[in-house]
Amino acid sequence: MGEKREYRRRRRPPEDMELQQRQVRRRQTQEPHRQPRRHRSVQEEQPYIDPHRVAQGRRMSRRKAERKKRRRRNILVVILLLLLLVAAYAGAKIWVAVQQWENKAEKSDFTTSDTTDPEEDEIINVAVFGTDEDGVRADVNMVASFNTGTKELHFISVPRDSKVIMTKEMTDYLESKNAYVPEQNGVYGQCKLTELHAYAGENNRCAFSVAMLEEILGMKMDYYVKVDLSAFRQIVDAVGGVDFNVEERLYYVDPYQDLYIDLYPGMQHLDGDKAEQLVRFRDGYVQKDLKRIEVQQQFIQALIEKVCSSDTLMRNLNDLVKVALDCTESNISVSEALKYVKYVKALDPAKITSDTVPYLGNPGRYVELDEDGIKELVNERIYGIAPQSSTEEQEENQFNESNQEGNQLNEDV
Repeated sequence: MGEKREYRRRRRPPEDMELQQRQVRRRQTQEPHRQPRRHRSVQEEQPYIDPHRVAQGRRMSRRKAERKKRRRRNILVVILLLLLLVAAYAGAKIWVAVQQWENKAEKSDFTTSDTTDPEEDEIINVAVFGTDEDGVRADVNMVASFNTGTKELHFISVPRDSKVIMTKEMTDYLESKNAYVPEQNGVYGQCKLTELHAYAGENNRCAFSVAMLEEILGMKMDYYVKVDLSAFRQIVDAVGGVDFNVEERLYYVDPYQDLYIDLYPGMQHLDGDKAEQLVRFRDGYVQKDLKRIEVQQQFIQALIEKVCSSDTLMRNLNDLVKVALDCTESNISVSEALKYVKYVKALDPAKITSDTVPYLGNPGRYVELDEDGIKELVNERIYGIAPQSSTEEQEENQFNESNQEGNQLNEDV
């Protein structure tokens, strides 16, 4: 058996112990979370949270949130600027379109004596002219009269072939311009109503036609609207077409006018092209232009009913405004027109009437107008004044009824 060795623990020198203790104290000061396990209590087992790092983390979070807010604000500012640019561009286009539309109105220097009736303030009379593509001849001459009080709308048409005689103001004006003055059957200034539009010359066509309608109907016109065939087609297309009952077979071909009409009878949906065929057809009718006027009035009433429906008006408002600004001519300003927009929805189809002025005999080359009949028609439709003959008949009927009642009482006695 060998001798058992005895191991004794080697003691460190005092200087080594002091060095170790300083290192431990240094670590405890700099990294307290790394203290030896034997010195930790149960409470010290929780992870240590450095308040400086917590504050720094909060500052970083706030900075990130602020950067996000700034980024969102910048995006909103960019979007707002884009919207403003788009609105400014659209506004500029609308302003230019409005200016162009208002500038299309005639700059006529032809004037007539003022015959405004102060009692007509609540009645708006608009002369409506339908012309061919070049705008020289007016094939449609009518007045649209709207009563803002009763909400009644009345159309009165004057045949295109009506015999008219230019007023002295018209002939004097044409003579001063060294322009041609027509003469028919020895009557100076006599012509058809549709020809008057042509004889008036540039910048005076609507002025002459308005003055003549005032002369024929005895009423003052507030505004005029001029619509050519292209505008008519686009207006009908803008509302999505119109359902209309064509009464008879319509067929006519005129290559010289580039006119091709081919419609079959029956209820059908008419777009702009077919609607133009309908309102231009006349040679196949027995009454020629007079029957065409009747069909035109019926179609206009159907078109108004379509336009005034809330669904159609809101859905096609932009297209209607665009067509009105681009393709029509009027002396009414946009600001004045906007005043009357509120009445569009108030239109009641039951309060819309259409009439043609009375005429004498059977129309031939000219239509002879009945002045007395026209006066009665205007008084009844526009001003609500019953014709004198109707009033006398009512009084006579009342007188006869009272006499019959008196005779009956005498017989009973």
